[in-house]
Amino acid sequence: MKKNKFDISWRQKTLEVLENNKWLDEKEYPTGLVRRCYEYRKIPVGKLTVGELRTLIGQNIGLKYLIPIAIEFLATDVLIEGDLYSGDLLESVLKIDKNFWTQNLNLKEQIIDLINLNGDKIKSENLDLDNFVAMNS
Repeated sequence: MKKNKFDISWRQKTLEVLENNKWLDEKEYPTGLVRRCYEYRKIPVGKLTVGELRTLIGQNIGLKYLIPIAIEFLATDVLIEGDLYSGDLLESVLKIDKNFWTQNLNLKEQIIDLINLNGDKIKSENLDLDNFVAMNS
């Protein structure tokens, strides 16, 4: 796996700091998901759990910071489970919009390598690879 382009100290910062974008504190959030994303953006990215990463990535939040961390988790266990089911982090990563991957080719190559190395394991879980495979065909 290639190292990402950020120095090590970025992992100690929150998405709010890294993106220089603080969300307004609401008294009431429209959904529990929005509330969780708000809370997770205040956690240093290096301390986010697999489930918190899956949630933020699934909402396309902080991708340039979170995908390198997700790849590290996936390299240890491609089917690592966040808080839903085996492979939920990988599936969230694979559903990211094509524009992210075209702008981050090194990360895309790392994901392709992980898929190629673990194809049988991934297929055994019936994960949805269609979006990612279609854009790489």
